[in-house]
Amino acid sequence: MQPLKPKVRATIVCIRHGRVLLVSKDGVRWALPGGRPGKQESPEETARRELHQETALEAKTLVGAFQFIGATTVHHVFTAAIGASARPRPGNEIKCLQWLAHEKLGEVETSTTTRQIVSQFFQADTL
Repeated sequence: MQPLKPKVRATIVCIRHGRVLLVSKDGVRWALPGGRPGKQESPEETARRELHQETALEAKTLVGAFQFIGATTVHHVFTAAIGASARPRPGNEIKCLQWLAHEKLGEVETSTTTRQIVSQFFQADTL
């Protein structure tokens, strides 16, 4: 029997004024924008596409930050720089979005993986 192949996801950390952009499909559980790659799509191409589909934002720059290995998924984590006047809007399957101070992430419902990725991002950012 072959070992299970982990799922792959491009995950985007978008920061403005020290707050992280979160998306929600149901208005209850929050996550970082991102998703699975299409056929022949690189992680960076996936990140650009998912950011636009879920938030209507275009990344001015997109930088690979790190890989995060979750329980079942390998996350290619990117940081996206957006224009100062850019305003995200829910798109695709996203019902709502919010900017949240990363210190308050524990006050909303998120996955452990989302909290760990944000924590690792801010730890790496301060080194």
